[in-house]
Amino acid sequence: MTQDITISDLRIMQHAVQYRQWLLSQVQPFVGKRILEVGAGIGNYTEFLIDRELVVCLEIHAEAVRYLRERFATHPNIIVRQGDIADQSVTELAASRFDTVLCFNVLEHVRDDRRALQHAHHVLVTGGTLLLIVPAVPAVMGTVDRSLGHYRRYRSQALAAAVRDAGFSIHRMRFMNSLGLLGWLWNNRIARRREESVTQITFYSRLIVPWLSRLERLVRPPIGLSLVCIAHRR
Repeated sequence: MTQDITISDLRIMQHAVQYRQWLLSQVQPFVGKRILEVGAGIGNYTEFLIDRELVVCLEIHAEAVRYLRERFATHPNIIVRQGDIADQSVTELAASRFDTVLCFNVLEHVRDDRRALQHAHHVLVTGGTLLLIVPAVPAVMGTVDRSLGHYRRYRSQALAAAVRDAGFSIHRMRFMNSLGLLGWLWNNRIARRREESVTQITFYSRLIVPWLSRLERLVRPPIGLSLVCIAHRR
């Protein structure tokens, strides 16, 4: 059931073009040429990376793997592998000499997130970059999180400790999407939804994100729906 809801949620997020572009803009200057995309889903971020030298899409769900292979069949630089970043077998991907690991809203789905970060460190070349976005503020954990299979939402201190323990040095960590926190609180704790609303997502992406993204460039939010972490392999 969780897999079905997760795939459904990824399809809902296809409507949030401006939102996805906003997330990617948080790390864009650090995206390299050889990328491991952890939890690629149905390619909602892969579609922005097709000009790179190599993108290996690591995805655990078989349905999403099939979708990815069909969607990017004409792009030889995009390789799809079924697997879990927390499994030891993933370390074999170090042979691809990745300069970037991209992990957007995936780490919260991994039971052993510290092992996942250690494997991300292992597959990167020295000086390589981890680009990480995770859900923040455990206080708003609720029905949508649980239906999506989230084990946790992150405090900044806890995320920083886990990233450093895995061998990374943190270049930047910040909150983003301050206003989205209110919507998540409503859906999770008050309305008690089990899935995000395509109407809400589309409205927020098209009408709220354009001005909120500009505002947060000027004023760094003290709290937000997500945490963005840019870290380098020491």
